[in-house]
Amino acid sequence: MQQDLRQMYKALLKQEHRPRFNFRKENRFALIYPGAYHLGMSSLGMHVIYHLLNQREDTSCERAFLPESQILDKLKQRQTALFSFETQTPLNQFDLLGFSVSFESDYVNIATTLEMANLQPLATERDETAPLVIAGGINISYNPEPIADFIDVFVVGEAEITIQYLMDIFGEWKASGASKEDLLRELAIVPGLYVPRFYEVDYHDDGTVKEMRANAPVPTRIHAGVVPKLDDTETCTKIFTPNTEFSSAHLIEIVRGCGRQCRFCVADYARRWPRHRSVEHTLQLAEQARGITDRIGLVGASISDHPQIDEIATGLVERGFRISCASLRAETVRPPLLDALAESEQGTITIAPEVATEHLQQVVNKAIPRERLYYVFEEALKRDILNLRLYFLIGVPYETQADVQAIADMAQEMRSIVLPYAKRSGRVARIRFTISPMVPKPHTPFQWVAMEDPKTISRKLTFLKKEIGRLGGMKVSSASARLAYQEGVFARGDRRLGRVILDLSRGTSWKAAFREHGLDPDFYALRPRALSELQPWAHLDLNVQPEYLRLEHNKHEKGFTTSSCDTAVCKKCGAC
Repeated sequence: MQQDLRQMYKALLKQEHRPRFNFRKENRFALIYPGAYHLGMSSLGMHVIYHLLNQREDTSCERAFLPESQILDKLKQRQTALFSFETQTPLNQFDLLGFSVSFESDYVNIATTLEMANLQPLATERDETAPLVIAGGINISYNPEPIADFIDVFVVGEAEITIQYLMDIFGEWKASGASKEDLLRELAIVPGLYVPRFYEVDYHDDGTVKEMRANAPVPTRIHAGVVPKLDDTETCTKIFTPNTEFSSAHLIEIVRGCGRQCRFCVADYARRWPRHRSVEHTLQLAEQARGITDRIGLVGASISDHPQIDEIATGLVERGFRISCASLRAETVRPPLLDALAESEQGTITIAPEVATEHLQQVVNKAIPRERLYYVFEEALKRDILNLRLYFLIGVPYETQADVQAIADMAQEMRSIVLPYAKRSGRVARIRFTISPMVPKPHTPFQWVAMEDPKTISRKLTFLKKEIGRLGGMKVSSASARLAYQEGVFARGDRRLGRVILDLSRGTSWKAAFREHGLDPDFYALRPRALSELQPWAHLDLNVQPEYLRLEHNKHEKGFTTSSCDTAVCKKCGAC
């Protein structure tokens, strides 16, 4: 089985178009995506960090992945050690192991990966000779505590600058011959780096956090790393492979962060300060794909909110590229963008209304007039853009059955737009609804609300699938209520979940793992939290004042909306 995996990696390598790097430099870094290759290579974060590290004169970076479940089970049975993608070097022979964490479901895979690398998964049980284990990603930025037991150093916030500081310090430390403890103490004072072993957590009798104390001369709050200007970093595809979700596209991030302040969305708060890539730099990055692909995928929290999106889209098309876009805001989609998409033969546009009633729009602070959504759809149809993908949430605070029914009613109304077009043109337009349970996330105004229980969510999903599914030209898909619940547990978890995660990675069932450690998963997911409660992630400073989150939480309870940044309580937002 190990030989089969080696052969598979070699075959995948041959299909890649990538820069050639020297993988035998002084400091060897394994960048690990704790999931399958095709998912990992769909992550721009993997591309960017891989490229940045390999451009250093002292560092070589290779990739590593966790194989698909069927292969993984056989590797476990044969006690096969995991190895790197490029040179097939065992992971425990690297100087640093860096996990790129995209989803809460990755947490169990982190423990699995460490054990399959023949390393102790718990940081306190690894000795001086073990690689330094680090982790970064959006999940790490808002709450790394559930996996704190496994990681030596977290990269909090945006990593492009912070990872360079880390590698500078690591290189000096390696040459000095000092202890790993000395290295960790030096890293712990760098903004954007968090060394969990220097912090201890006490709990009240009811299980809530009583105190987090620093037991060394380290910061009491961890300030997230930030890239001030998006033009200062090349966030784009660096490795082209047909074995990925975006196989034919050169992805370019043109927007980072968001100033819309949707109360459920981490991107609005963990990366609150919206930054936009310039037209000139976007066009320059597109040229890197010349001769490889003519498809440019524009990526960001809200592409159509870019103040120069029309110029970017038109400029790319004029240079012979075809474009596609991530999710659009109906309010800011204009004809030039739709024209560019049509010329690119892009058959689908994606919009996320999230909710279908004015009542819930005020709760989530995302008000998209239904008439505007229908207008964009009609304009897309005129340009032969025949597929519309809509994203909705269920389980939103104060949601009623009428609010759920309104999603089905919207599907019916949109079908009434499609039918006349189909009769006139003889072409069929299709609308896909994707329904996701709302998971309250840290550092958002909804961090204090209870998640709706899985049984109720399942009933709502079943209802919507039935109601929308019976309409012609409509498809509906949804996330699993059970998996969303597990995401909710980990998203707002504390350090005590580390031992649970370790047991889960070793095959213990969900209920048994929590029971073994005297914990109740409902405590993390389904419990409303007092505004005065100390949260497990309170020591992380993401550049938004806690008072602002409380203000927005109170507004959602009263049904008030917020239209722009409140600079009185926002820390150096820069968006206004």
